[in-house]
Amino acid sequence: MPRQNETPWDGMERPSRRGLVATACAMVARALEAEAERWFVWLPVLFAAGIVTYFALPDEPGGRLAVAGVLAACGLLLAIRRLPLGLAVGGALLAFTLGFATAKARTEMVRAPVLTTELRYVTVTGYVEDFEARADKRDRLTLRVIAISDLTAEAWPYRVRITTSAKSATAVTGEAVSVRATLSPPPEPVEPGGFDFGRRAWFERLGATGYATGRITPLTDAQPPPWDLRVWSAIDAMRRAVNARVRAALPGETGAIAMALMTGDRGGIPQAITDAMRDSGLAHVLAISGLHMVIMAGTVFWLARALLALMPGLALRFAIKKWAAAIALLAAAFYLALSGAAVPTVRAWIMMSIFLIAVMLDRPAITMRNVALAALAILVVAPESLFDPSFEMSFAAVIGLVAFYEWLAGRKRQFLPDVSPAWRGVRWTGALVFGAGLTTLIAGTAVAPFAVYHFHRMTHFGLVANMIAAPLVSLLIMPMALLSLIAMPFGLEAWPLQAMGYGIELMVEAAQWVASWPGAVSILPRISGTVLAMIVLGGLWLCLWQTRMRALGLVIAAAGLALAPAAQRPDVLIEREGATAALRGSQGDLIFPPATAATYSVENWLLADGDDRNADALPETSAFRCDPLGCIGRVKGKTVALVREVGALEEDCRVADIVVAPFTVGKYCRAARVIVDRHMLKERGAHALYIEGLSIRTETVAKARGNRPWAKPIENK
Repeated sequence: MPRQNETPWDGMERPSRRGLVATACAMVARALEAEAERWFVWLPVLFAAGIVTYFALPDEPGGRLAVAGVLAACGLLLAIRRLPLGLAVGGALLAFTLGFATAKARTEMVRAPVLTTELRYVTVTGYVEDFEARADKRDRLTLRVIAISDLTAEAWPYRVRITTSAKSATAVTGEAVSVRATLSPPPEPVEPGGFDFGRRAWFERLGATGYATGRITPLTDAQPPPWDLRVWSAIDAMRRAVNARVRAALPGETGAIAMALMTGDRGGIPQAITDAMRDSGLAHVLAISGLHMVIMAGTVFWLARALLALMPGLALRFAIKKWAAAIALLAAAFYLALSGAAVPTVRAWIMMSIFLIAVMLDRPAITMRNVALAALAILVVAPESLFDPSFEMSFAAVIGLVAFYEWLAGRKRQFLPDVSPAWRGVRWTGALVFGAGLTTLIAGTAVAPFAVYHFHRMTHFGLVANMIAAPLVSLLIMPMALLSLIAMPFGLEAWPLQAMGYGIELMVEAAQWVASWPGAVSILPRISGTVLAMIVLGGLWLCLWQTRMRALGLVIAAAGLALAPAAQRPDVLIEREGATAALRGSQGDLIFPPATAATYSVENWLLADGDDRNADALPETSAFRCDPLGCIGRVKGKTVALVREVGALEEDCRVADIVVAPFTVGKYCRAARVIVDRHMLKERGAHALYIEGLSIRTETVAKARGNRPWAKPIENK
């Protein structure tokens, strides 16, 4: 035992701090060298990290910074490429800077005017890009703008989206129309850090949204539409013809779901069906994505190869597998066009195309390298896709499944002795059911963090629902959809559509049954982007590496899960118009003034808070004391006044620490510590207030969005 003032290192050489660092670096180098075969699959991850860094900046970076970063990374790569791990380090930095530069370039490429103020009762003329007729809501019209009254040509948005309540109105892709409408800028988030529709609209070149105040009128003297709209007009005519055939054979909600699976037209699905599919964990079935593309292209591949194999002269002399892959590739492209080429479908088509091209090149199709290539291709073309839930969830599921089956393929297989045919059938059936359940479990676990982050929902019986629905979709619904498309030119689609409809009815019944179970869905509070990033990094670490080092991914993901509940929630929320506010109650839930309407802000506040209360049925009693002039409430010892009329301003300003008013207060309220009036809300958007002891910290949407092209330019956010 060491004497007093004696250390355990006395009598021996004390390891230097530099030596410990060198030892740690050597260990890391050896671990990375052992994973050299997997370096490539990390390229899209590093590329994505550059994209995340670009979007996380509070101020828009200059183009010179992006170019300088790429040049510096190239120089470093050339300088250190011959050093141990020099190629890996230099390549990683180059991938990161290229991701950053690509995001910046994409932002500038799609730059287009965005409306800054509301325009009432203006005349909008444009070419129809999309017309979505919806069953439970108002129809939606997307126009490529020709002109907008009251605006100069330089201020016209490239694209606008207008809702209309005239159910008898229709519009055809490529048609020039005119409509009277009220337009507004793309909506801001309902709270700081919330979903930013404005950023998505920027990359869609959508400069305004609004509602029609008149009927849609075709223009007879307009110029021909651009070439791309002429192409989509022909495709849309085919889609309408397919939808008409489907409706004739399958009326009602069954036909609406069939149209969604075949042409991507989801507007006719009733909201009750959508909710049941969502709460049962089957919402992914309604959106054409990788599942549908794999089934359709895979079925064509199997059929083409089987038919070619029936011709010995071809099968023995040529590589018919490559021919079948080429036919399946063409079928996938046709399905992409027929489905409307929505962004998730395009991503699924790119991934499927890479797999089929790998077959044509005699390469393994389903590998992590091909998944990485697909992700990299999508991010190069559309870096903003990284923040799309469909991108995140589809790749999370694919990466998890490929990693698991790669691990399974590396395990030693135990060959069982030959048994009777009956027992082999039982064993094969059991393996099929077990494999389907395991696949559903892995995919569900992989997408769960993204479902919580984006939708604040966790479905608990999705495994059961998917075990029922997966065979129906894979073996009945989608194959019959393909067969009906093949039969339509001959007028023979009724029988396969009836079979498809039977499968859809069984799927919907299963979804409604599972969604009705007690505790089928949990509403969870919003987790921060940092927590999600740690969980994602842990999952990637576990899936992309192959040595024992991969186990550290569980540690990283566990750290993220441990931090998830620690996020501080706002004590006061104020919506962007100032008409609605909420206080944090003593039990931790949000409290609203009596008779609060179920606005979009209220619904999203409850959802982000993990509160499953129905916004349409909030309790009449409240901690607020209200009169016709306003309301008074208290939170953490601070008084909050919601002023509705100017007459209450003088009294409320004397007693309140926080004053909220839907009008401009000006200099008449000096006693309050925080004033959120119409001017502040118009300039800075929705507010979130945090009471920390004696101080009150204010967060605003403007500050959270930063000085970016898709946000209103405001100084001193």
